[in-house]
Amino acid sequence: MANAYILNQVPVGYGAAVSLIVEMLVNAGWAYKASGDGLSGYNATGKVFTGTSSGALGWNNSRAWARLTDPASAREIVIQHSAAGGMRFKYSRSAKFTGGSPSATVTPSATDERVLWGSGSDATPTMSAYFGAGTATGTVKYQGAAFGAAPYGFWMAASITPAGAMQSGMMMDPVESVPEDVDPYVWHMGTANAFAILLGSSGTLTSASFPTPGGTAEGLYCHMNAAATSFISVMAAAYSLGWVQAGAVNNTWTWGFAATGLAANPFNAKHDTLPIVYARSNVTSLTSLGIKGWSTLMRWTTVARVHFVDTLNSRAYICVGFVWLPWDGVTTPSN
Repeated sequence: MANAYILNQVPVGYGAAVSLIVEMLVNAGWAYKASGDGLSGYNATGKVFTGTSSGALGWNNSRAWARLTDPASAREIVIQHSAAGGMRFKYSRSAKFTGGSPSATVTPSATDERVLWGSGSDATPTMSAYFGAGTATGTVKYQGAAFGAAPYGFWMAASITPAGAMQSGMMMDPVESVPEDVDPYVWHMGTANAFAILLGSSGTLTSASFPTPGGTAEGLYCHMNAAATSFISVMAAAYSLGWVQAGAVNNTWTWGFAATGLAANPFNAKHDTLPIVYARSNVTSLTSLGIKGWSTLMRWTTVARVHFVDTLNSRAYICVGFVWLPWDGVTTPSN
């Protein structure tokens, strides 16, 4: 399948925003497996929706949901939203969402499901705030990319337009890992700190720096053992300059934590990109420590930005805050 994108889109309504994400995935080879319109419309094998407005078979109803499978028919997700911009998002590595008692308002279950955002149960879901309030009135701009070739990664980001704060971000990042890793992917869920989460200071890490998925915990989540039983958070490692003193590195400069970052390359005045490794630090009380793998979608910027206006390598990459993400090579992003 071809790659698919969300390009400078400003949806009006939370249902329209969710539809943008879902249809981007479908255009890249994902497929509807079931869906419910939040009222009485339910399709047990495919897409129930005929539009993005409220009412019968519309996406803009509270508790409307979709179950999707990736192009390899391996991994599945379920996404459900509320009328107030909330979301509940679930992931199944391999068992698939074939259980439960799904209906127009109730999502199916999987024996290996992980709730990445929101909480509660399928019958009584809690959809945590996710889509910015401006989405309801058409003041949030969405961008995204989904890739039609294996390993089928994707990302989405949204910020207030024009030139406003980040509202939400989502990513399924295939990582370069070891052969024993049965699920070489990292999931990102973020709102105001999308694509810059857990990088707020260069202080000492604690167990609180590694949140539990679900609810409103912004973070990076993945399986961290060969049995795929430990689904926990990791961090995107930053770079620093410093010196070793008394067995510890004393940082004098850490980029990625502030808008200063680095400068352009001194030899050609161009912007460098830096690879990102995901890892779980040796912090007291944590388990499943070590490296998850190297990101294949993201690279750190060396000159941090805030909005979507910058691109790199003939529009092959778009800047989203502190990171470069793959872009369509054609479109000029706008705020």
